[in-house]
Amino acid sequence: MSQTIKAGFVYFAMVLGAGFILGALRVPFLVPRIGERWAELAEMPVMAAVIFFAAGYILRRFPHIRSPARSLAAGFLADVTSNF
Repeated sequence: MSQTIKAGFVYFAMVLGAGFILGALRVPFLVPRIGERWAELAEMPVMAAVIFFAAGYILRRFPHIRSPARSLAAGFLADVTSNF
């Protein structure tokens, strides 16, 4: 498997896993107290930080994708994978 494809899948898995865990906490604990929309807005900064740190981890773990084209390919693969 190409390292770029592997990096895209690892990035996808990290962000999806964090979103799943945060969603599992958000729905039963925050939604009843502050409502669906405010709970989603409260989760957004945490997800932004997860995305930022996951991208940094991927660039350190897979150093060959540091070129802009390969980074975009890995990110595009992660995005396309999340739409299925």
